[in-house]
Amino acid sequence: MCEPKESSQLQAWIFKPDTLDACRARANRIARKRLVERQSNDSEAAKNHPTVECFARHFTKEKYMDEEEGPLEIDGNPFLDPSEEALLVSFYASKLPTLIGPMAQIPRLRRESKVPATAVMLLRRFFLSNSVMMFDPKTIMVAAAFLASKVEDAMTDVRYLEEGTQKMNAPVTQAEIIPAEISLLAGINFELLCFHPYKAVLAFTEDLRTYLKSDRGKHLVTFPNDVHRPITGHDLKPMHDAAQLIVNDVIVSDIPLLYTPAQIGLAALMVANEQQQQQQQSKDDVPQINLLGYLSQRFEEAEKTNMTPLLDNLCHMLRGLKEGKYGCANHHVDMQVLKGVHKKLKKCRLWGQKDKKKKRKKDNAEGSDPEKKRAKTS
Repeated sequence: MCEPKESSQLQAWIFKPDTLDACRARANRIARKRLVERQSNDSEAAKNHPTVECFARHFTKEKYMDEEEGPLEIDGNPFLDPSEEALLVSFYASKLPTLIGPMAQIPRLRRESKVPATAVMLLRRFFLSNSVMMFDPKTIMVAAAFLASKVEDAMTDVRYLEEGTQKMNAPVTQAEIIPAEISLLAGINFELLCFHPYKAVLAFTEDLRTYLKSDRGKHLVTFPNDVHRPITGHDLKPMHDAAQLIVNDVIVSDIPLLYTPAQIGLAALMVANEQQQQQQQSKDDVPQINLLGYLSQRFEEAEKTNMTPLLDNLCHMLRGLKEGKYGCANHHVDMQVLKGVHKKLKKCRLWGQKDKKKKRKKDNAEGSDPEKKRAKTS
């Protein structure tokens, strides 16, 4: 098994916020140029088989600084901008736990939380290099769920995923899922291993349970009203459970692309500890834990001077997830804005055009036949 620090996730798929924005801007720019180029190409194959990109891995802004911006509209219809694309990706990412995971609508699709977490990670990696104007995000979402079930050794039948999309009123067929899975693999450089904060939260909680009982660690925990007693595993359970709920929001957001699972897990415990203290100030059984002190003592190699501002910033981001920030579409999604983006996408996308042309030809054929036209109007 690969160690997290040696994994492709930490080596190639952790970004700075401005780098994420630059990746999405380039994916959008490439899509705009290619859509205009394909419009003038008479080849049906060229129009319906987009090229999969994978430039986000080891992305550097300097390499693409001199690229031309490209066209901003096609046939008078404006293209989506990167923020609108990110909104759509975030929306579909938030639907993955409903499709597959502990809360899946179809019982046969109920899996551990790590499966939807991996699916979201694969989906977001793909759309750092590729545009929703070139690839249907709904189909890629289902392909990510199918691929994640295999990656996490929790295999499901593709038929159940098709059934799950029907249950969500967003049908995707088996014939669409398999080709999308191939595109997804190419778009993430076939790097499938994903680590998540769930295990980090559990590992830190287990270590706290033993370390805070030791002579060196017991001064890091206090109880309200001058209560003095050893800490127990039961005292830590509310904090652990609250941190896991925070991670449920984290996994559908951009944060796993910005920080390591261990950093997120520790920050989630810090925010959960704050919440427990605020919600239950009058209770004597809510421990107050100095987690930064624990970090500096328990892991002596850790540089507290560097970790403190990093964790402060990360905790601030985790508090903002409930407001729908940082790509977390579990909360405060403006459906009117989302509908507007979907409507705009229909006029500037590559996928879905074939079906639209077939429908138009059928309508034209019926319109040219007087008998069919009379029957239709009657």
